Amino acid sequence: HLTEVTVATAVPVVSGDKLRHIIDEMVTTEREYVRSLRYIIDSYFPEMERLDLPQDLRGKRSVIFGNLEKLYDFHSQYFLRELESCCNHPLRDGSLLQKDQFGMYALYSKNKPKSDSLLASHGNTFFKFKQMKLGDKMDLASYLLKPIQRMSKYALLLKDLIKECSEAQEQELGYLRAAEEMVKFQLRHGNDLLAMDAIRDCDVRSSVFPCPG
Repeated sequence: HLTEVTVATAVPVVSGDKLRHIIDEMVTTEREYVRSLRYIIDSYFPEMERLDLPQDLRGKRSVIFGNLEKLYDFHSQYFLRELESCCNHPLRDGSLLQKDQFGMYALYSKNKPKSDSLLASHGNTFFKFKQMKLGDKMDLASYLLKPIQRMSKYALLLKDLIKECSEAQEQELGYLRAAEEMVKFQLRHGNDLLAMDAIRDCDVRSSVFPCPG
């Protein structure tokens, strides 16, 4: 297992225009992603402190939002800056994808069904008023999908970067492929954690009801 993976090192010979477009897209979408996380924190976190918060939502901020605040801290304070520093030097000295940090995504994915369930049963109606006040077309549930969508986006962008590197750039390709595998691993790991939770839940219930299959 990798402890850290470099997305970028010096790559002088690359098909410039396509590579520049991919890097620009990665940076632009990263900025949008960080803004979205900040928007959730600023707009919806304070709602959890309201006096009229439904009883079933009290003390449930970590269930609804998971570790989203930690994701925001990592991306705003570290990862976005690293990406921006690579802007003028595509695939150079850049953007460490640290497994320890990106492991937060597997935990976010694991928590997501609990968040979805709580929102569906008690949260959507309550948060709908805030959405209307904000004049936002997207509801909170849609915003909470963004971290999972972002990991999938990294996988696509890394795949495109790999395509634009020549086989002669062996070291750089190695870094990019390792980064791509790390992203895919985190996506799989999130699903694995969900499956383990489902098995544990099934074990608890099986003393009363038989599990399917």
